[in-house]
Amino acid sequence: MTREEPSLVKIVRLHMEASLPPMEMTDDGVRVTTHCMYPSNGLVRVYVKLGRETAVVSDEGEAVGEVLAAGVDVDDATKLTRHVVADQGLSMRDGIIFTPSVPLMAIPAAVPLVANAAKDVAAWLYEHKKIKRTRDFRKMLTEFLSRTFDDRLVVDDRIVGASNKSHKFANVIRFPNGAKLVVDSVARDSSSINSRVVANLDVRSNNNPSIFQRIVYDDDDLWPSADLNLLSVGAPVIPFSRAAEVISRVAERARVA
Repeated sequence: MTREEPSLVKIVRLHMEASLPPMEMTDDGVRVTTHCMYPSNGLVRVYVKLGRETAVVSDEGEAVGEVLAAGVDVDDATKLTRHVVADQGLSMRDGIIFTPSVPLMAIPAAVPLVANAAKDVAAWLYEHKKIKRTRDFRKMLTEFLSRTFDDRLVVDDRIVGASNKSHKFANVIRFPNGAKLVVDSVARDSSSINSRVVANLDVRSNNNPSIFQRIVYDDDDLWPSADLNLLSVGAPVIPFSRAAEVISRVAERARVA
């Protein structure tokens, strides 16, 4: 037995079907999956709640939920992003974006308006807030190196560069033949990137064949290609997910250097 649509929902469908994607019935209206996409590539959904002659269109808090699910640290999403929706004549309360009551004939315009606002709110939060760190990749890298190279690993070693300046490196593996393998870790922020490029480039400029250098970054983060290209000026760059494989291979070369 199929559920019969309320008469108001039928009226809404008449207004909407020509210009909007397929809809699903809810207890108090309809849910519309739109063509707008969140930064995660998920489709934006909006909800049309019906009165007798008017409706309210909202995202039911899904834009904020999308960002929280991605691990972004958000303390007060409404306060932070209310300005994003206010210019479009929309309101936001408790993380929910919504329209004022609108006539049924205005629903086809209100649905994409709310969908675009939801997309914009999610994009703003992704851009301006930080993702919660669920792991310390630098610690994990050092632990891997300690297990693999045991007493040959020197933590926080210093190496003099071409400028005669001494640079501190997180992990340096020393081999009996005098060779050194620098395994430098970098965070995804401008100060860390700049300092690692400068230190590695200065050491690299010595052209010492017994010093091997690699910069490791956490590929669980989304790194712009421009930042990775900049890092490669200092030393070859490897993602953390491939660190064990690449470092073991470079270590073999260093042993016979």
